Parts: sequence; structure tokens; C-alpha cells
Amino acid sequence: MIAPDLTALSTRAHDGVAAAQYELGVCYDQGDGVAADAATAARWVAAAAAQGHAPAQGLLGLYHVKGHGVEQDYAAAGRWFRAAAPSDPRSGFNLALLQQANLLPEGQPGEMAGLFRAAAAAGIPEAQFNLGIDLLVTADSLEGKQAAAEWIFAAAKTGLAAAQYQVGLMLDTGEGMDRDQLLALEWYKLAAAQGQVSALYNLGLHYELGHEGLEPNRDIACEFYREAAAAGHEKAIDSLIALQQ
Repeated sequence: MIAPDLTALSTRAHDGVAAAQYELGVCYDQGDGVAADAATAARWVAAAAAQGHAPAQGLLGLYHVKGHGVEQDYAAAGRWFRAAAPSDPRSGFNLALLQQANLLPEGQPGEMAGLFRAAAAAGIPEAQFNLGIDLLVTADSLEGKQAAAEWIFAAAKTGLAAAQYQVGLMLDTGEGMDRDQLLALEWYKLAAAQGQVSALYNLGLHYELGHEGLEPNRDIACEFYREAAAAGHEKAIDSLIALQQ
């Protein structure tokens, strides 16, 4: 941002324009055209949030979660997330995460599930994955598991590593999806490329044992085990030691 633009933005912010207050706060947060200053960023974002500016409310909630420019305060974070949630599904998702972690109580029974579902429907990958896992754990029928798999697959297609691993696992075991171990390998590889440790371990296991369509390969198995072991995966450490004896 060039100085004249920053000057004009500052003028509008001081005049009480909520969008300008929010943008100026972000400038101070990121050090864009000004020296980074978390406290000043929080003050401007709070000014916009107080006027009902949803992006500012959501960002101020995050500041309170992290203690960034303000005191860490989960109750305050929850209030701002709840204020922003009707027009900002990401804030609703963040509120539900605080509730899931027992850092906040639900406002009313079923609120958390509703927030997760709304965020998932809005296309937020982490929410789609979270909802899918919850449905998978609680499903008592094949149809329920397949519905869970659809949400997880939607998240995986966006590149979310945890979801990519879970798709691989479902294909590997046939839970919620038709079993296809070769296709499972491809999803494990996508997740492993992002450093997903369990995917690295499962790849090692597949190449160690082999299966229909995949010949065992000790060297490749060791490579995957070694990467997972370096990240502290205990089973990978044990498997690597066993293969190298």
C-alpha cells in the first residue's frame, strides 16, 4: 500500500468508517505500509467490530483466541465469533471448535453441530472434514458412513491433508467407500507429500507387505518409514528397526 492510500485510509478510519477501520487494522497487523503493531491493529479491528462489521468481528475473535494485541479470552472470542457467524460461516466454525474443545459451552443444545454443518455447506474444508469424521464415528448404517465419506471426500479434493489421509484409509479398509487399496495409495501419497505422518507410515506398511497390484518393496518401505520415524511416529520407528535388522 502506498503512502497516499494509507493516508486516505487512515482519514476514513478516523471518520468512523467501519470498513476502513478494519482495513487499517489489518495493515497494522501485517506491517503493510506501517510498522507492525498488534495492539494498534486490535484497537482498529475492535472499532470496526463494534459497528457490526462481520470480518472485523471474526478477526477480533481470533485475536482473543491467540492473545494477539489483546488478552487471551475465550469467552470474548466466543462472543465475537457468534456475532459474526450469521454472515461469516468461518466464524461460526471457529465458535464450534471452541465448543468442541470444551473452551466454551454451547449456547443452546445442538448449536455446535449446526455451526459445523453450516460451515461445511459453505465449503469450508476443515468444517467438511470435521463434520464427516463426526458422522463417520456416529454412523450406525452403511448409508450413514457413505454420507460421512462424501463430506470427507469434498474436503480432500480441496487439498486438506488430513482429509486426503482419511480418504486413503476409507479406501484401504472399505469403510464408507468401496475398498480399493491401489487408489488408497494415491490418496496416501497426496497426504504424505504434505507431511501427513500417518500417511507416510501407511505407505511404508503397504510397500513392506504388498497387496494385489503392488509388489512388496523393502527399500521404498524403509524410505517412507524413515520419514515418518523422523517425525516421531512410534510404529514407524519400530517397523524401520525391524526391517533394518
